Amino acid sequence: MPLPHFELSSSQYRILAEASLRPLPDPANDEAAQQEWIVRELDPEGVQSEVSELVFLGLVVREGSALALTALGSAVHHRAGHEAAEERLAAVARLAEAMEDANPRLARTVRQLVQGSISLGEALARAARRE
Repeated sequence: MPLPHFELSSSQYRILAEASLRPLPDPANDEAAQQEWIVRELDPEGVQSEVSELVFLGLVVREGSALALTALGSAVHHRAGHEAAEERLAAVARLAEAMEDANPRLARTVRQLVQGSISLGEALARAARRE
């Protein structure tokens, strides 16, 4: 079954990321729960609608006084991380392409590393050579 695509806010993705580490206390419960959200660099004010939407979408569940990630929420969280890594890797490949004229050997080595045809050790060895 393919993973559905969700349009979430950056705050909702952040909530998923924190919940993937350990369940979050429900900030609606008490001041101590709100303090934990602040310690974890989340804004406990005004998140009820975001949390409610995450619960409605099946990404988070309320377990007692805590918010826990569901399997679907975990998959969405990890897919977002994977997509961000792909974007960074594509940027590195574009940089190597843009530097082709300035240093063709290094650009070729970086491209091969990005494509996975050589290891980091091989790339470093090739970059260190003064041919």
